[in-house]
Amino acid sequence: MLSRLAETSFWLGRYLERAEGMSRLLIEFHQLLVQDNRTHIKRGCALISHGLGLEGEPKNAKELVALAYGEPLNPGTLLGSIHSARSNARLIRDILPSDFYQAINQLNATTGEFSVAAPGRSLRSILDRLAVTNGIFEWLAPEDESAHFLTLGRSLERMDLMSRLLSLKLENEWRDQGPATTLRSVGALNTYLRERVPLTTIGVRKFLVASPTFPRSIAECAKRANLELHEVALMTQLRVDDIVRPIGMLESQIRYLDNDSKELERIVSQTSLAVAQTSDGIGLRFFRPVGSIVWSN
Repeated sequence: MLSRLAETSFWLGRYLERAEGMSRLLIEFHQLLVQDNRTHIKRGCALISHGLGLEGEPKNAKELVALAYGEPLNPGTLLGSIHSARSNARLIRDILPSDFYQAINQLNATTGEFSVAAPGRSLRSILDRLAVTNGIFEWLAPEDESAHFLTLGRSLERMDLMSRLLSLKLENEWRDQGPATTLRSVGALNTYLRERVPLTTIGVRKFLVASPTFPRSIAECAKRANLELHEVALMTQLRVDDIVRPIGMLESQIRYLDNDSKELERIVSQTSLAVAQTSDGIGLRFFRPVGSIVWSN
């Protein structure tokens, strides 16, 4: 497979997952800021915007939504991630299932109707389109290198988003709503409640880090990323032991995690670094150009 196609598939998966994660977070954060008047709104907006890596100082929920929705040229925002996903899909149009490509175009079209003043309906429309897009991919995409790179990108992006969410420590600013909002932000509330354990801060954080039953937990995403990398290695006959080492070590630490809160926080802070190191390794091993063709006379 051409390195250009592999790289585009990888980032397509990351941008689609980023769009879904940002949409879920914005729905819950906007509702939290609007309904809870017991906290300092400006301080809460600053906490959330800083945690998401957004440049700006929103003073209320509307400004936070506008900042996180962002611009098409900024892939760190919701609008930018959707536009980047469409741009990457166009580059590999010939290897994507036609229905999947059409679903991405329809997802991009929904951004034209986004309302910053009342974002709930717009964000849920985006999530609905993302659900259709991901479903079509799972149904139609062949099990080739492109699909493995896309799923690999999605898994790494999930790990990074989960690390960012847990680093916010919403329970410090919203003691009562923080744990439940954290779970709802990643669609984990019902899964957590089925575990029949108390809704506590430490319980929620450990669940989102180490749960083997929730597919978006850091442990499960690291496991999936590890599997996808080894599948790519079998297809390309390239070694990936050095690439998977950061997330492999993270997975091992999570496996032996007990109720030590300090160790839990160390794993959360280490996750983003492990994702960055793995992404860099993937880029150097699979995406690095080998040189340009020089035509001679």
